[in-house]
Amino acid sequence: MERRKQPRIKLETNLTIEILGDHPATYEGSNKIPGLMVDVSTDGMRFLSPVDIAPGTAIRIDRDTGMILGEVCYTESHGEEFHLGILFRQVLANLRDLEPLLRTLQSYEEDARNRNSQPKPTRS
Repeated sequence: MERRKQPRIKLETNLTIEILGDHPATYEGSNKIPGLMVDVSTDGMRFLSPVDIAPGTAIRIDRDTGMILGEVCYTESHGEEFHLGILFRQVLANLRDLEPLLRTLQSYEEDARNRNSQPKPTRS
């Protein structure tokens, strides 16, 4: 019986996930774990990992134009590797579209700092 709410699409893509917070699982001393996305749906993916990561662990995936925050919901051993079920918690897309807005806000902030740092006229 299928328990998934959304259909999975087989899409094998190399990815690196980043373990967030304090967690004992590392790959060669780093919290960044390279692996293979095996399949994906609108609310999660299956990830083939060289290390076991416990359910409940928060992860981050950076992509070209976005970022995904998720949580490991299951781990299955497959020989020397592990299949991780990752539930997407927050998907931030089109982050490149925010760059002009961020530059404008930084410009306003710099202008305000410059105005505040100029000497104030005094009355005689």
